[in-house]
Amino acid sequence: MIRRLTLYITLFFSCLIGQAYADELRFGFTGPLTGQNAFLGNEAVRGIRLGFERINNRGELNYRVSLFPLDDQYEPSKTVPQVERLIENVGVKALIGSIGTPTNLATLDTLAKYGIPLITPLSGAKSLRAERAAPFIFNVRASYTDEVYFLINTLTKIYNIRPDEIAIFAQKDSYGDAGLSSAMQALSQAGLKDPTSVLQIRHPRNNTEVDHVVADILGVFPIPKAIIMVSTYETTSNIIERLAQFDIHPLYATLSLSGLEAISLRTKNTSCNIIISKTVPPLTQSDSPLVKQFIEDMAKSGDTLPPTTIQFESYINALVVEQALLPLKGMPTSQAIETSLKQLAEDNKYNQSESILQFFNQNKQRLWIQLIGNGFSKDMGAEHSMTPSHSNRDLTD
Repeated sequence: MIRRLTLYITLFFSCLIGQAYADELRFGFTGPLTGQNAFLGNEAVRGIRLGFERINNRGELNYRVSLFPLDDQYEPSKTVPQVERLIENVGVKALIGSIGTPTNLATLDTLAKYGIPLITPLSGAKSLRAERAAPFIFNVRASYTDEVYFLINTLTKIYNIRPDEIAIFAQKDSYGDAGLSSAMQALSQAGLKDPTSVLQIRHPRNNTEVDHVVADILGVFPIPKAIIMVSTYETTSNIIERLAQFDIHPLYATLSLSGLEAISLRTKNTSCNIIISKTVPPLTQSDSPLVKQFIEDMAKSGDTLPPTTIQFESYINALVVEQALLPLKGMPTSQAIETSLKQLAEDNKYNQSESILQFFNQNKQRLWIQLIGNGFSKDMGAEHSMTPSHSNRDLTD
């Protein structure tokens, strides 16, 4: 009797677990959740979960969406086994918002093998934007090429810094390669005559020891008036702080992935100025419906921590996924999600509405610049396009 009762209880709970799993659409995420770049990963997860909470509360889907994040510490060798765990053990149907160029590139063979879409990766590298290389990747953020052109245009036209007065610091990986290549192209278009006149400094990924970088900068004359920083916030902040100790204060320009709020906090006691490109509206833009909705959803969820730009971008990414899920009937497969995203991109390629669908419009994509320094912060406006071509802005491009 006891054995039979035990069997019934086991079967009952097995059915409950099976039902819960059947009513849950699982998404995976990989990124640095510990270590020196943990700010990026944790803020991305925070934003996606807030977006998923909104989706679940709206109740327009007949299942719940959930996020399963795993830590790869921004190391490609750790990303692949984590992605395999998410697919084989967790049962995710897609990845969303995973961080990094080298880390995401390392997963492409695995994703292709299992037919898993990679949605809105936090990277603007061209290598993750070519449909012929990976048709299952879906981007909505501007490319690194766009960001770098915008930054260099700001340096040369607003701050009147000549192209040969700008140096480039880039980490040694595909993220750094993408930023360095884009920067040299942008400097050439800005009038650079001699590419060898540009100081280029490379540095290992996830290495916070920056003495050689500082020595390279101090070893040139004259000191660059501006430095493009293609790295993450910990290394970038270390360089800024170390140069400040020598009373060296060039104008720094960093990409969105560097982590605006983290750099601002780390460098607030220095006399440096930093311009940072952003792929989402400023959080101070109270007339933006998306910003207002985001802040309201934070309040409803009980999130009392300060909002961040990476969190906001990741929140938007979650709502992009919702738009692809709404037309689908029943629990979608990975292939159905991929097909719906492609159709949504095609249908909204020229959408002009001020809504989440605007992020599918290659002609409406915008970049913002924020200036921070010595405890202050200032939005410097937005641009629709800084590159000669819009071809790299398609969702599946």
